[in-house]
Amino acid sequence: MRRWMLGVPGVLALGSGVWKAVTSESGTAGSVLVLAGMLLIIAPFVIDRLERVSVSGSGFEFGLSRDVAQQGAPKMAAIIDRSELARLAEAYGVLREALPDPTYTNARTYVQDVLLRRAATISEREKFDAGEIRALFANGTPVMRVMVLGLMAGDPSLADAASLAEGIARSATRTEQYEALRLAHRFWDRFTRPEQAMLRSAAQGTPMSKDSRRHEMAAKILAFPVP
Repeated sequence: MRRWMLGVPGVLALGSGVWKAVTSESGTAGSVLVLAGMLLIIAPFVIDRLERVSVSGSGFEFGLSRDVAQQGAPKMAAIIDRSELARLAEAYGVLREALPDPTYTNARTYVQDVLLRRAATISEREKFDAGEIRALFANGTPVMRVMVLGLMAGDPSLADAASLAEGIARSATRTEQYEALRLAHRFWDRFTRPEQAMLRSAAQGTPMSKDSRRHEMAAKILAFPVP
């Protein structure tokens, strides 16, 4: 009972973060209802995770923010907390862990896409430290790495070739690999020739399903002229 009393506020806080993020991204009514229903469905399974939520003088504090700070990115932790990006990232992590069944792929993809768009929007107006971004991508969880790629999308100065090559060749998830490929293609002209060679090598040497979006994006990178 005590765990539920601690967990229910966390579920509500998590739900409010997703709700706000989705509705502010012009989500359809159907998608919003699906997500709200899913949060109720998975609530019994994620109480242990939501005990990571603590209450401070400023409101709910999410474990992901603390984890980000512990990974050497305290400035970034403060930004994502006040922007509610931490809530959205926690929701994405909960859905990935609690509902891995392919039946819920569309719902997971929807939250993931909102997370990427919101991260990009936030990095367009907030100033993130490039060193913190690189450190978090190198050492962070799969959820953190996806969030970081979203931040890179909003601020090209945060995108470094080494991180993108890592995301392509040694990705934790297919989403991470696709986003790393997409950013490498988008920012290609910003990279030096050695960096382009590194990205080309990662795209060429990593096995991918031939009917996937990842393979198509890798082919676009390999189609760039070789200096």
